[in-house]
Amino acid sequence: MAKRWQCLDVGCRAVVSAGSDEELVEAANAHMREAHGSYELEEMILAVAEDAPDEGELIREGATT
Repeated sequence: MAKRWQCLDVGCRAVVSAGSDEELVEAANAHMREAHGSYELEEMILAVAEDAPDEGELIREGATT
């Protein structure tokens, strides 16, 4: 099952989906690095991740600010 993570930074609407926990952590931290100059701990990403319909590939949506 795919997982979905939503950025919790104020005003950011980015949502990242991936097919595995490893891909999700990598994609979430890529967003945090690019959009916010920061990072998120793996444990925190996985703690708030939700199940998502299988997308078949990594999807990044929403604002990058």
